[in-house]
Amino acid sequence: MTTIPTMQFDVQERQSNWLIGVATVGGIITGLGGLFAAFVAFISGQWQAAGVCLIAAALAFGTLANAALRH
Repeated sequence: MTTIPTMQFDVQERQSNWLIGVATVGGIITGLGGLFAAFVAFISGQWQAAGVCLIAAALAFGTLANAALRH
């Protein structure tokens, strides 16, 4: 009888760890994609597009840093 809640907790913990991993990888991909798009826009002379892409990258990396460094 006492093993059932423990098993449920283990399953929930694995699911939450998986979700955290997916969110982290998604944030990194978004940040790197924003940096790459900003570089391409900067090279082609589209300054406003480069700025918008840099804002997206900053939001992605800032959100990850906030989540990782929060106590």
